[in-house]
Amino acid sequence: MKLDIKSFLIGLLTTVNLFLLMGFDDHEDESQKNGRYQVIIDNEGQKNWYDTRYGDKVAMELGSYGYILLKEKGGAKATFKKEFELSEALKERD
Repeated sequence: MKLDIKSFLIGLLTTVNLFLLMGFDDHEDESQKNGRYQVIIDNEGQKNWYDTRYGDKVAMELGSYGYILLKEKGGAKATFKKEFELSEALKERD
């Protein structure tokens, strides 16, 4: 049995190309689905939602009054009575 250099190089390059092609993936979808917003509860028990991509405060709780979705420059963009309504609005924001 004789080892042919040409066959060895073709096999080696094919294997390297296969590993490189399998490594190509667009990871943007995964980063947007999980962990985009984080809820932080302060010392007074108030919930604040932060965008983990930019570090901005995007929403806050107003106790029994509900929840406020904040504008880019501050101020209220929308108010919600239930927390799941706020989470749906945050999904639409993306």
